Amino acid sequence: MMDNDDNPYLNSDKLCIVCFKEPVDNLNLIKHHVTYFPEKLAYVHFDCHRKIHDPDNPLTVWIQYQPDDSRKFYQQEKET
Repeated sequence: MMDNDDNPYLNSDKLCIVCFKEPVDNLNLIKHHVTYFPEKLAYVHFDCHRKIHDPDNPLTVWIQYQPDDSRKFYQQEKET
């Protein structure tokens, strides 16, 4: 069994971490990386994900990584 330190999820897929609402219309919440190193993920609605990454007013509390971290993370994933 995985202990809490190994669990990369900050919330469950039953409630969006941004708006605190359940999935709607049978659409699942999507995964959003809050950090890549260490990997921490949050489940959010697609529209909430767009708010997180809004170019004019991003929700920076949910973006705790450097611009290049995504590329590095997925490159490491490909190599394993």
